[in-house]
Amino acid sequence: MPRLIISNIDYIVTVDPSRRIIRDGALVIQDGRIAAVGKTADFPATRGDDVIDGRGKLALPGVFDTHVHNSQQLGRSCGDEAYSGPERLFRRLWPVEAHMDKGDALCAARLAQLEMIRAGTTCFADPGSYFSAETAQAVKESGMRGMIARTVFDMGQTTMGNLPKGFFEPTDEALVRADEIVAEYEGALDGRLKAWFSIRVPVAMSDELLRRLGRLAEKRAVGIIGHACENRDEIVASHLKYGMGDVTRLEKLGLLGPNMLLLHMGWVDAKELHMLQKRDVKISLAPSASMHQAMGNISHGKAPEMLELGLSLSVGSDSAMSSNYLDAIRQAFLIVGGLHEARLDPKVLRPETAVEMLTINGARCMQWDRDLGSLEVGKKADVTLLDIMRPEWQPIHNPIANLVYCAHGGCADTVIVDGAILMRGGKVLTLNENDLYEEAQDRATSLIRRTGLEQAVASIWPMH
Repeated sequence: MPRLIISNIDYIVTVDPSRRIIRDGALVIQDGRIAAVGKTADFPATRGDDVIDGRGKLALPGVFDTHVHNSQQLGRSCGDEAYSGPERLFRRLWPVEAHMDKGDALCAARLAQLEMIRAGTTCFADPGSYFSAETAQAVKESGMRGMIARTVFDMGQTTMGNLPKGFFEPTDEALVRADEIVAEYEGALDGRLKAWFSIRVPVAMSDELLRRLGRLAEKRAVGIIGHACENRDEIVASHLKYGMGDVTRLEKLGLLGPNMLLLHMGWVDAKELHMLQKRDVKISLAPSASMHQAMGNISHGKAPEMLELGLSLSVGSDSAMSSNYLDAIRQAFLIVGGLHEARLDPKVLRPETAVEMLTINGARCMQWDRDLGSLEVGKKADVTLLDIMRPEWQPIHNPIANLVYCAHGGCADTVIVDGAILMRGGKVLTLNENDLYEEAQDRATSLIRRTGLEQAVASIWPMH
């Protein structure tokens, strides 16, 4: 394969151990890995090289979005104005998933990954669905990097409500099917795909299921991804059923550990913070979902304390039915700005920390930091190039401040995964956008009709 050289880059944000920012820089990529990082003058192109002109661009390590439900993409806005967590889950989100077929799920995953590529995202973590194979197929086509997991529930009735028919299974059957996904997909697509075990919502999972899930993860040497402490409704439900919160319950069952990535985590108490620190649990925050769904995870959450305790924090967009968009760079602003407002402290979370959450911490949360998360020689060539010749970027005094406070995923110009170019000059090369949009609209219209949520998604203004 010819070398790929990106030269004349205005700013290379390496996120290496020294956190260097290189002006007029160059990246040399060969055989899917970073062969050199430095000044443009040190790496002249030769005949046969594929050269990208980086003028007017900022280069980042590939951006991580550590919480994305691919299967929910066709239900965009179906969670709007749901008055409570139970209404959102039991009357909106899960009924949509329950009425989907495999064709819907594949279309949804393609659309989700198209949105992420356009937002500069190279890698995602999916917390689970019943369509893991379809999500994996979309990864194969899109060229992204990601992690999938199969949903497992063995309780049809909870203190929050009843799950849709077909959404729960006998414990043994649920575990077998989840294990089959891990066995088939872990390390697939030349290492671009991971397969973990899922804790979708703890209150709908028995102690036996959770314990055995932990043992399977240990046996397979893979991680566990799960929602926990998502909102007050779920914490109340956990206390009513088990007499304790989610984190305490997972610790009691022996599941907490460095291979666990927990999502939302806004309703953690002080004792649980120390459990998380002791077990080196990883965290993904979803600020837009909290704001949109009134979860209270920013105003009530403990993100600054988690950072002080040395926990690895990343950011996630959640889904088109929760935050309504998949843009990790916008999430970075929301978590910084939200905490500044909640704590009345403009230095409680700095933009540099938010960039770490997008990159190296995202890699740590997904157990990929040996190969990803920074632009260093020998690491896999996952790169996000942002166009900074835009009014929201100019002028630039501090590129990190502009990246977090001013930019958004729509600034993405070029996206590279494993040295392969997925988007170049704003054009996605791996997915057919126009055909996908038409198919998605047709399928989504039919899906919402089958689900019976037409009124829930309609504007209160008349449409003629």
